Amino acid sequence: MEFYLQFAHGMKSMTIEMAKKWGGVKVILSPRDITPEQLKKWSSDFKKNNVECLFDPQCYFPKSNHKKLSQYDYWDNSLATNMGSMLSYEEQLIEKVLSYNNVVETKKFIIPSYLINYSEDWLIKWKKYSEKVVDAANKIELSKEKLLTLVLPSELLLQHEEVIEKFIEEAITLDIDGYYIVPQPPEEKYLVDNPLWFTNLMLICAALKLNEKKVIVGYGNHQMLSLATAKIDGFASGTYLNARRFSNKYDDQDMGIKRKTTWYYCPQAMSEYKISFLDSAYSSGSIMLLKPDEGLTNEYSDLLFSNVMPSTVQFNETKAFMHYFHCLKEQIKMYSRDTYTETKAANELLLETAERRIELLEKRGVFAQTRSFKDVVDVNRAAISRLHTARGFLLEHSWNSL
Repeated sequence: MEFYLQFAHGMKSMTIEMAKKWGGVKVILSPRDITPEQLKKWSSDFKKNNVECLFDPQCYFPKSNHKKLSQYDYWDNSLATNMGSMLSYEEQLIEKVLSYNNVVETKKFIIPSYLINYSEDWLIKWKKYSEKVVDAANKIELSKEKLLTLVLPSELLLQHEEVIEKFIEEAITLDIDGYYIVPQPPEEKYLVDNPLWFTNLMLICAALKLNEKKVIVGYGNHQMLSLATAKIDGFASGTYLNARRFSNKYDDQDMGIKRKTTWYYCPQAMSEYKISFLDSAYSSGSIMLLKPDEGLTNEYSDLLFSNVMPSTVQFNETKAFMHYFHCLKEQIKMYSRDTYTETKAANELLLETAERRIELLEKRGVFAQTRSFKDVVDVNRAAISRLHTARGFLLEHSWNSL
């Protein structure tokens, strides 16, 4: 499993810095946050710094009228009407989206799709559109891997397994290399506390992998680390919440980025804490419980543990994001193992460690509040357990070929 940056507002310099630190980085670009002119200008900077780009067309909400998205020539007033209606339109759409892929020299081509709200005939609608757009993409000679955008509505992920299995039966038959999965969380939750939602997501990912499809999950956060157990190829996460969980962020074209509280991610607790609670931990002598373990320490957060009050050091929003990215990248390495059994055990240990660290910190009066992983630990445990029952045998015996 690899880590991808989910591009968002103001992330160009951050992306390049990460590429320099890591010797290269993979990023999923967002036309919502980049104009076509910027895409052309930045492409050389990305290439020079070993930034491997994917281009997400972001056709999720075709009726939206975002000022930057509408500058791309594949985005027009007929998008909502024509998507899925006629093959010639799909071919034109693919050609136009491909042109932007070529600007940044992508190695993987993300085929556009949109959010279809769940209903009894959801599968019929999804299949009809997907077959058309995949057929259109396959008419073009491409040296790139083709990944179909798969927007999973929250209501679909809350259905019983029979519905999920019927969907999987259709998804594995499409003539594509894989899927760029965009899961919609219920109620726009950042950390999803519904075990059925995460279990179904994990079952879908594993089934696609077992059927030789590439799987990259977009708009993720640290909850997605457990997807290593399904052997996905990668997941992406970004800075602000609208790049860490999928939501309709395209309606208000004047929507700005609101500057909010700076959060510190504690990788052992899989939780994020306000700086005021780090001050509290420092005051009570508990601050080192929040320090990353060896292998996760980094220059962005080191000052927080320099024997001074954390609020007095320059741990700003940018450093918080860079620290978060560093931790995710290293945690992915730590919890993606050579065998299914080892990966499952490592991820179960991660959850157990998080549970214990949260409990210990709370006993010391240090709380993560709205970003605590406390109620999510068992959600991920349940998903791993169900995955093991449903697909564990196949994963164990196919692991090295997935």
